[in-house]
Amino acid sequence: MQLSVRAKLFLVSLGLIVAVGGASFIYLEVELRRWLEELVERNLEQLAHGARETFLATPGLQDPEAIDRLAHRLGEASATRISVIDTQGRLLGDSSLDPKGLQHADNHAHRPEIEEAMKGGTGRARRYSTTVGSEMLYVALPYVHGPDKGVVRVAMPLRVVDEAIVRLRVLLVVAGMVGLAIAVLMSLLASHLLSRTLRKLVGNARAVAEGAGHRVDVVSTDELGRLAGSFNQMADTLQGTLATLAVERGRFQTVLESMSEAVVTLDSNQKVTLMNRAFRNLLQLESSPEGRPLTEVVPAPELHKLLEQGTTGAEELTLGDGNAARQLLAHAQPLASHDGTVIVMLDVTETRRLENVRKDFVANVSHELRTPVSIIRANAETLLDGGLEDPVRARSFVEALHRHSERLSRIITDLLDLSRMESGRYKLDLKAVAVKGAVAKSVEAVQAKLTERKLQVLVEADPELEVRADPKALEHVLLNLLDNAVKYSPDGGQLLVRARPLSSEVRIEVEDRGAGIPAEHRARIFERFYRVDSGRARDMGGTGLGLAIVKHLVDSMSGKVGVDPAEPKGSIFWFTLPTIPGRHKRAAA
Repeated sequence: MQLSVRAKLFLVSLGLIVAVGGASFIYLEVELRRWLEELVERNLEQLAHGARETFLATPGLQDPEAIDRLAHRLGEASATRISVIDTQGRLLGDSSLDPKGLQHADNHAHRPEIEEAMKGGTGRARRYSTTVGSEMLYVALPYVHGPDKGVVRVAMPLRVVDEAIVRLRVLLVVAGMVGLAIAVLMSLLASHLLSRTLRKLVGNARAVAEGAGHRVDVVSTDELGRLAGSFNQMADTLQGTLATLAVERGRFQTVLESMSEAVVTLDSNQKVTLMNRAFRNLLQLESSPEGRPLTEVVPAPELHKLLEQGTTGAEELTLGDGNAARQLLAHAQPLASHDGTVIVMLDVTETRRLENVRKDFVANVSHELRTPVSIIRANAETLLDGGLEDPVRARSFVEALHRHSERLSRIITDLLDLSRMESGRYKLDLKAVAVKGAVAKSVEAVQAKLTERKLQVLVEADPELEVRADPKALEHVLLNLLDNAVKYSPDGGQLLVRARPLSSEVRIEVEDRGAGIPAEHRARIFERFYRVDSGRARDMGGTGLGLAIVKHLVDSMSGKVGVDPAEPKGSIFWFTLPTIPGRHKRAAA
C-alpha cells in the first residue's frame, strides 16, 4: 500500500516520539531505581547507627531475650528488620523471627555484610532472604557492649523500592500518553503544514505532465519555498522545451508526410514504430502496421538480408508477380539515438522499365541504322572499286544507294518527330475535325498502294461526327494505321475503318485481315522499333517508329490507343479522341 507524504511524515514523527519517549522512560526508571536504592541504603545506614547507639545505651542487654525484645521494638518502630549477631555468627535477636525461629536460624558468620562488619567496617549486601522470603538490602555495623561484641544489622525489603517504581511507572505512562497525544497532534499539524506545499507541488507537477502550465505560489523562504521556486523555474524551462519540441515535431511530421519516398522506422525487434503516408500508399495498406514486424508487412526475401546486415545498406526488392510486379529500392540506416533502423523505400518500377526501354531503343536504333548504312557503304565501295564502269551494275548500285538513303532519311525524320513530341516542341492546333473527312484524306493518300495490292477500304462513319484534334496530327495517325494495315493485309482483301461515338469521346478503329498480333506482343507493340516479325517488317520498308508516333500523337490530343484481335483473324488498331460537347449526340441520334 502506497503511503502519502503526509502519512510518512506523521509516522516518522510518531516513531521518533515513541523511540525517544521509550528510551527516556527506561533511562528514568533505571536511574530512579538506582537513586531510590541509594537513598534506602543511606537510610538503612542511619538506622543501623541509631540501632547500635540504642543497644549501646541500653543497660542490662547481656540476656539474649532482652536483646531480642529490643530488636523487635526497634524493628516495629522503624518498619525494618533489626538483627543482632554475635561474633560466632549466632542470631541473638531478630525482629522478623519469634523465639523458636530464632533458635533454628542459620549461622550468619559467613554473610558478606557480617564479615565486613566484623572487620570493623560497614557491611552492605543485597540478596534474597530465605528467612523473610523477599529480596532484602542489608547494612551491618560492629558494636561493643562491655565484654560483649557483635554486629547490629538493619535490613529492608526491596519491594518498597519496587512499589515506588511501579507507582512512578504508572505516573510516567500517564504523563507519557498525555505527552504522546500532544505530540501526535503537533505532528499531525506539522505534517499537514509541510505536506500542503508538497501536495501543491505534486498537483502542479501532474498538471505540467498533462500539458497544463501551472505554477506554485512561493509563500516562504525555507527549503520548501526554494523547492517551489525551483519547480517554477523547471516548469518554465519544460514549457519552453515542450513548445520547441512541438514545433520541431510538427516540422518533422510535415516533412515526413510530404516526402514522396516511403519512410518507416523500426525498433530493436524490427517492428514498425513510425511510417509516413507514402509508405502506406506504396504498400496499399488498409490498416496501420505499427507493432508488427516489417518482414510481415513487406514479404520480400531481400528485406531479410537487408535487416540482417545491421548496418547501412541498400537492396532492391521485388513485390508481386508477373506484370503486376513492382521494383522497390530500400535503403537502411541505423538510428544513432537508440537501437533501431530507419528504412527509405523508392518505387523504381517505372525507372527500371524506362531503363529497359532505353536499352532496347539504343539497341534497336543501332540495328535499324546499321542496316541501311552498311548497304550504302557496301554499294559505294563497290562503285569506287570499278562498278562505275559497268553501266548495268552501276545503275542497280545507285538505285540501292537511293533506296536505303531514303529509308535512313525516313528513320531520322521519324526520330526527330518523336523527339519534338516528347520534348513538347510539337505544337498542336486543337479544334473540331470531321472524322469522315480526315479518313477520306488518309485513304486517298494510300490509294496507290491500295490499287497495287487490290485492297478495298470500307468506311463506317457519320459525316457529322467530329472530334477535338489537330487536323494534321489526326491525318498522320490515320495514315500510319492505314499504311500498316495495307502492309500486313493479303492481296485482294478488305480493310475496315469505322468511327462510333461513346459517352464523351469517339472511338476510331482500323481493322485488317492480316495474320494478327499474338497476345504477348500487344502490350509493347507501340514501343519504338518493337516488331513482332522484324525481318518481314523491315522488308516492307517500315521504320519501326510509326506506331510509337501514333501513340505520342494520340496522347498529346488527350486520347488513348490500343490493339485488339479481330475475328476470325487480323487486328483492330483503335484510338479514342475527345468529342466536341453536344455534337456527337446529334450524330449518334
